Amino acid sequence: MNSNRSKRAFNLSAWALNHQQVVTFFMLLLLAAGSWGYENLNRNEDPAFTIKTAVVSAQWPGANVHDTVNLVTDVLEKKLQEIPHLDYVESNTRAGQSVIFVYLREDTPPASVPDIWYQVRKKMQDISSSLPAGVLAPTVNDEFDDTFGTIYGFTAEGFTERELRDRVEAIQRSLMSLPNIGKISLLGVQEEQMVVAFSPGQLAGMGITLQQISDALKQQNAVVPSGTLRGDRENITFHVSGALSTQQSLKEITLHVDGRYIPLTDIASISRQVAEPPSPAFRVNGHPAIGMAISMAKTGNMLSFGRELNLRMNAIRHALPHGIEMTTVADQSAVVKQAVNGFIRVLVEAVIIVLAVSFISLGTRAGLVVATAIPLVLAITFIGMMLTGIGLQRISLGALIIALGLMVDDAMITVEAMISRMEAGDSRWHAATYAFETTAFPMLTGTLVMIAGFIPVGFAASSAGEYCFSLFAVVLISLLSSWAVAVLFSPLIGTWILSPKIKSHSGSPGRLLHFYQRIVDATLAHRGLTLFIAVFLLGLSAYGTTFMQGEFFPASDRPELLVSLTLPANASQVETSRQTSRLEDWLKKNRYVDHFSSYVGSGAVRFYLPMEVLLDNENTSQLVVVARNLKDRDRLQQQLNSHLALDFRDITTRVSPLELGPPVGWPLKYRISGPDYNEVRQLAQHLEAIVGNSNLTREVNLTAGEPERVVTLEVNQTAARAAGVSSESLSEVLNTVWSGSVVTTLRDNNRLIDVVLRSNDHERLDLDTLANLKVTSTNGGKVPISQVATLRWGVSDPIIWRRQRLPFITVQTDLAPGMQAESVSKQLSPMVDKLRRSLPEGYNIEEGGTVAESAKGNNSVYAVLPITLFVMLVLLMIQLQSISRMLVALLMAPFALIGIVLAMLPSGTPMGFVALLGIIALSGMIIRNAVILISEVDSNFREGMAQQNAIVSAALHRSRPILLTASAAILGMIPISEQVFWGPMAYAIIGGLFVATLITLTVLPASISVVMEVELKWKNKHAD
Repeated sequence: MNSNRSKRAFNLSAWALNHQQVVTFFMLLLLAAGSWGYENLNRNEDPAFTIKTAVVSAQWPGANVHDTVNLVTDVLEKKLQEIPHLDYVESNTRAGQSVIFVYLREDTPPASVPDIWYQVRKKMQDISSSLPAGVLAPTVNDEFDDTFGTIYGFTAEGFTERELRDRVEAIQRSLMSLPNIGKISLLGVQEEQMVVAFSPGQLAGMGITLQQISDALKQQNAVVPSGTLRGDRENITFHVSGALSTQQSLKEITLHVDGRYIPLTDIASISRQVAEPPSPAFRVNGHPAIGMAISMAKTGNMLSFGRELNLRMNAIRHALPHGIEMTTVADQSAVVKQAVNGFIRVLVEAVIIVLAVSFISLGTRAGLVVATAIPLVLAITFIGMMLTGIGLQRISLGALIIALGLMVDDAMITVEAMISRMEAGDSRWHAATYAFETTAFPMLTGTLVMIAGFIPVGFAASSAGEYCFSLFAVVLISLLSSWAVAVLFSPLIGTWILSPKIKSHSGSPGRLLHFYQRIVDATLAHRGLTLFIAVFLLGLSAYGTTFMQGEFFPASDRPELLVSLTLPANASQVETSRQTSRLEDWLKKNRYVDHFSSYVGSGAVRFYLPMEVLLDNENTSQLVVVARNLKDRDRLQQQLNSHLALDFRDITTRVSPLELGPPVGWPLKYRISGPDYNEVRQLAQHLEAIVGNSNLTREVNLTAGEPERVVTLEVNQTAARAAGVSSESLSEVLNTVWSGSVVTTLRDNNRLIDVVLRSNDHERLDLDTLANLKVTSTNGGKVPISQVATLRWGVSDPIIWRRQRLPFITVQTDLAPGMQAESVSKQLSPMVDKLRRSLPEGYNIEEGGTVAESAKGNNSVYAVLPITLFVMLVLLMIQLQSISRMLVALLMAPFALIGIVLAMLPSGTPMGFVALLGIIALSGMIIRNAVILISEVDSNFREGMAQQNAIVSAALHRSRPILLTASAAILGMIPISEQVFWGPMAYAIIGGLFVATLITLTVLPASISVVMEVELKWKNKHAD
């Protein structure tokens, strides 16, 4: 009696029935809390993931590229290799400029990343004293992942650029008071400089030196204390006038040279100009603009933040003076709202489908019991998501849809068990408690097995795994919630809704069940043939996978296209702007274009987290072209590719949609590295020719290797010393004449504007000026440069890339339409391998791009598979308590491959990272159904049934719940099968689960029969 009472005490269903008011209260409380949680969950387009990259920059003005590499880049790289979790360092060195990218390993814990960047800062501070004199202290940018999802462009007509900038900066200040505002970055702002342009020949003829002009400007504009009179009653401060604050104040300067008074305007022109080198420019729809890029604080809700920001910006728009226009270039809140609403619509469709399955298969009352489980499970899931910090975004909403077909499984099994006992004559109360006693723990085991199938998603140590982590978390919460609802709430609701008297259906089976019985009898009568056909189809499907194309992540379904233009490395920003304008003129006339923005001298700002950000370079331009819709985007992409191939064939171009998942950039890359840069260049050019000859590639290009023209002044040091000049003085003069020297600053209200002494445009753009240039010697004499130096034309490398301190050049290419990177890589592999085998010692070719990133993601999943298998084995052994039964259940999972290939191969659906996750998760669903049937067979056999009768009876009895749960899962996938991101996973689960269910109902009985017969023979043999 005590034992029975103890068992009843642990019957959660009985406890719920005995405390109905308490359970009802908590049921309503959970629904209310879930509704509140849903309304307050953060909304985002994609889940956040850690960009494990930092950028270290150093400047050494005046140094050539090779000195910068050897004395700055190499020193910094060597120090950076000491940091923990380092994957590799990659550097980009130009003359006087070093940019080093620090990449952490994929398995670096996200929580450790901030501390690692702190260590990088410390190491750069420590090493700065070891760098050559003149090197500016290295800077570290560890906010590389800042996402400016909202961008406004301001254009002006009738206003100067300075006036427009003042207006935009005032708007920037006003927005900083907005709740949850993050950062505001201004785009396309061109710094000004006051240019004092002189004629070198005129100055030489008048006997005026550059130093005299420079000293006069510095002395008049110097900021030095003028003193304070401290008296008995008050303090009086002295000020000295002469500070330069306007262009007019510069023009009023008079020089005193050798007893002569010469107005500055007599020997130089003074003008306000854009600073050189120019900052990256920003244009909106082809018009020069200043952009305002806005990021939200990490604690904010994008929809709420977007509403408040739009209200503020609309008010600002109406207050702008006539002539200044504000254009919304990007609005992340609108994108998020559209994306979340789209997924919510798909989620509602999936709910309707699952409810329809429940009502059609179980009837109105029983279906209603199952239907009530859905809002309860969703409510608990929303609460769990809020507690774990998971918002509504692409991955979590997809996870809810995937879990939807699974979360009703337990409720269906509970209701099935209740109906079965009520048909046998039990009351609703006893039927509900019996359901817990007989199904609760097998259901829990099955639920845990399904969750185990998602373990690789949750614990994959990679950026791709981090991106998809919320899939595992949401499935874990929802499936555990579904079990709790099935054993606590569903029995109670069943006693309320189910009819007290249910007619028994113990008569002859219906036609469908009779048909299935004939199939089971046939498979048991021809077990060998059944197993052979199944194994043959499995082998055939394995062969079919060789014809499937692979991918990492699919392209985004957003309407933007990124159009990149890359000119030769020595191209000026003026030429880059000219080429960009040509493309803008074409875009203005295209009917598929809604609007576009251009970034000249840089890549687009990170307005979308999973995007590759280009470096600031004068030869680079990137346009963000927004099509009217997704279909127009695809048409526009084709037209752009054709137009660029025809009219921009002399520069490197690329048109690509936004990416999903960790950014990759060019889909196919081959990195050639080795100790000698010249040899690397030759090998890269050879490989470029190989890749370019393939009809599967487009726009093959190199990241470096193009030389630039240089003029070297070969100084006769003996003659120079005799004449009283030096290499240093010659460099200073050349820099002043051609680039300009900052001699002082003009204090213009809240800005400091450099005053630059420079030759006039006519003479500085003429190289003949160099031959006729005279330099002032230490004794004041004028020395022609031709007397101490000769000019030599040559070429040099404008840029040197290094990886792990070895020079490298990357051959990168786009793909022919309709091709996937993995397929192209396989076809190019024999030729690339042939070149790789012929490389000199110390040189190497490594593949990057989509194939390499996909391998990283997949390997991170495969690394966790042993844990998944271990957990499943433990759970199966606890439930089945038989090694042979455990193996039979496990071996059902591979047969899903037949359905996966049948679903994905004809439709051309690629096998990507998301599909792989779906296939692994699918194994848990299949094994769960196998466990249900095997457990029933063993139960029947223990009760004294003959072997074949036990199998047939179990198959007939369990076929309905297996088909119901499989149907709910399969049909629940249909709404997301057309989604760009989730489509491959949906196809894999639909096809795999459909075939695996048929295998479970046919091949599994035959397999159990064989196993039981072998066990019986073995037992009889040993008994004898």
